[in-house]
Amino acid sequence: MEQQRDKRTLHSLRKHIDELLAAGATIIARDPVTLVSDGQTLKVKHGMLIGHSGLLDLVEPLTDHQWPDALRQMAIDLCIQQLDEAIRALENKPVMMASESANDG
Repeated sequence: MEQQRDKRTLHSLRKHIDELLAAGATIIARDPVTLVSDGQTLKVKHGMLIGHSGLLDLVEPLTDHQWPDALRQMAIDLCIQQLDEAIRALENKPVMMASESANDG
């Protein structure tokens, strides 16, 4: 029987993922490879393991399940509150117009 040549690449990344799995990480998706390790979601993108912030980790689980109306409304209210705060913060910052910067010189 002829032995097949190993076509795997990114051996260091594979080794690191194997170490994370041995330490308790769980693969939650295969395309792209996505795992959860110590509450943090990690995705393989462009040959690198990329971590996402805790807030982004909430998006996918929230969209994957049916939630009771009260919890759904609570999540909506929280999102609206955070968007309002971000908009207010932007409104309070002075915005430099392109024409103003051209006149400075």
